[in-house]
Parts: sequence; C-alpha cells; structure tokens
Amino acid sequence: MKKEHLLHINADTKTLERWPKLALGDTAGFNEAWLRDSLQGNPEVIPIDEIDPAYGPLIPVCTELGTPSGRIDNVFINREGRLTLVECKLWLNPEARRKVVAQILDYAKHLSSWSYSQLEAQVNARLGKTGNTLYELVKERQSDLSESDFHDATTRALRQGRFMLLIAGDGIREDVEAIGALINRNAAAAFAFGMFEVAMYRLPDKSVVLQPRVLAKTKLIERTVVMVERADGTAVTIQGADMADEEPTGEPNAASKAHASSLGWWQGILDKGLSHPDQPALRYYWPHNVRTPLPWPNTWVTAYRASEGGKPVVGVMLSGREEPLGEVLRALDEEMAQIVPNLPDGTRFDHRKSLRVVRQVDSFASEAECKNWVLDGVNAFVNELRPRVRRLVEG
Repeated sequence: MKKEHLLHINADTKTLERWPKLALGDTAGFNEAWLRDSLQGNPEVIPIDEIDPAYGPLIPVCTELGTPSGRIDNVFINREGRLTLVECKLWLNPEARRKVVAQILDYAKHLSSWSYSQLEAQVNARLGKTGNTLYELVKERQSDLSESDFHDATTRALRQGRFMLLIAGDGIREDVEAIGALINRNAAAAFAFGMFEVAMYRLPDKSVVLQPRVLAKTKLIERTVVMVERADGTAVTIQGADMADEEPTGEPNAASKAHASSLGWWQGILDKGLSHPDQPALRYYWPHNVRTPLPWPNTWVTAYRASEGGKPVVGVMLSGREEPLGEVLRALDEEMAQIVPNLPDGTRFDHRKSLRVVRQVDSFASEAECKNWVLDGVNAFVNELRPRVRRLVEG
C-alpha cells in the first residue's frame, strides 16, 4: 500500500516537500495515551463545529473519568451543561471496532443515570478536588455564567442523555456504515455521535502536524430523539426523529416491512400537502415522524406517532434543537395568549419548554379521521407560527 503524505511547498526554496503520515501506535510515544492527552490539552483539535456546534466550545473537564463500565478517555463540557465523551482508539480489527462502540454506548448509559452531584463527585475524585469543580472549570472561560443556570442545564442534559459521543483515532475509515448501523440499533437516548481521524505528519524538524478529519456525523449516524417534557417532569420519548439540519436519514429499506408500513401510514398526509403556499413540503423521517422547517434555523413543525402510558397517540409540536427551540419559545412567550387559541383544541404551552397537542388514537372514529386531524394540526401550527417566526428572523 502506498504511504500517505502531506504535500507542502517550501516558501523559501519553492520545492515540493512530502511530509510522511505517521501511524498511531507505530511510532514511539505516539499512542492512544498520547492522543488522549493531546486532545485534553488542545480541545480545538477536535472539529466539534463540523460535527455539532451545539456542543461547543469544548471545555476540558478531565481524562480517565471513572464509570461502572470503565474509564472515559476524555470528558469535555460546555456552558449549556452538555458533555462530550471521547474514546481514543487504534482500530486494528473488526472486534476492536465493535468493542469501542459498545464501550462508549455503555458510558452514555451510565452517565444518563447520574445526578449532577454524582457527576461532580466523580470529577472531584479524578482531579483530587472538592467543591463545585464543574462550574468553576466552566466559569474560568465563561465569566458571565450563572451557577444555578449551569446546574439546571447540566442536570437536564444528564437526565435526557444529551451527550456527544466521539471516537477518535487512526485507521477508522473502514466500516463506517457498519458502525453507524450498530449505533442506530443500540441507541436509546438523545445523544449525538461522531467519528474523527487524527492524521499525524512528521515535519523535517521532527515536529508533528495534526490534521483532524471528520469521518461521520449526524447525516450517517446520529440517532436523535424528541424529548417531550410533561408538566410533572417526566418525558415522553419519540424515537427516531432526526433533529439534525441534514437530509432525512430515515429513507426506508425496501426489504423492511416495518419501514414500508410506517411510511405507508404517512403517505396520504404527505400526498395532500400543506395549505400555506410558501411552506416547504412535509418530509418523512423513520420511524414515525414527518416535519417541515420554520424560518428560524433548526426548528420545525413536527407530527409524530408514539406511545404514552401504553396507549398509541398522535401529536403535533413545535420542535427543534434545544437552544434554537428555546430561543423561539422565549421570543414568542408574550404572544402565546394569541397563538394557542388558533391551534387545535388541547394545545399546551408548558413553561417555555414545549408547544404541542396530542390525542390518543382510540379517540378517533376512524384512521382517516385521525390522519385528517394530524394534517389539520400541522397546517394550523404552520399558518400560525410561520409569519411570527419570520418576523423574528427579519428583526
């Protein structure tokens, strides 16, 4: 196999220089531990803005954070309390690939069961500190940060399992699609996932250049979840609603009867279209959702099928990534008294966290009536929200 090089034109001699790529683990000192420490000391090496800027900027917390399933190589956090977990690996064989994916999923599972105080205790134990270390670490870089806001945001992110899971290493390019399938089969929380390669090149003076390369992110791999929070603090999980601002990842597999059946249920609604002449068409997302974008970035009107209390339901909601959705809801807060009466009966606006309406499927006389209610609901949300959101965007 031909060895990879980075080509460089020397500014003085005008000659082409070839800087050889180093293989992680092949060169003394350049191993997984070296990569772990390099990322922790230089978080800007991690291309978080390319993967998902909602998790940046990355603030280092610690390395080797202890969990019941092992030690996490790198832990970062941002001012919104969102954790980024990084596992550094040299991928030698398919078994190693499966193992590291299972490992990072286990980390996410355990952390989602922790409280803020449990996370704090583990961080303090690792760093040999006491007190509110997490907040102090973030406040060093975000001086205007409110302690109560940070505590609440971190608690909410832990409860919802809202983590960024990253695998970093060398030689990860093979089997990316297989890894994505494994992630999707095992996803059970609102995390995002990405993989990036850290290519290393040796310069003539023996120093090393690092070149991060994003190999996979939301479009291929992300398994996201809509978390609808009830007034009592519990959450309804609507699996598979891709909240990334990407092309739909849920194109149904022709061999899958379940996919075909789900798309078939929505097809009549998709075919009828929306009443607003300027509104983009609804698009289907596996397994039980359709959505159409609003003028505010990363916000949508979403219709879904789900289960609440063991009973099938359908609903329509204003959805989106947490930060932009929160911004829109706060901006429209004073108008909600005028908005809600124009939406379907039963629409609820809960503490600036959600705007949605839901009905049990067995409350309809027929499936056709159910589908008509869903489409009418989407049209009402679009017609009422679109002009107001447009005004916000245009200032």
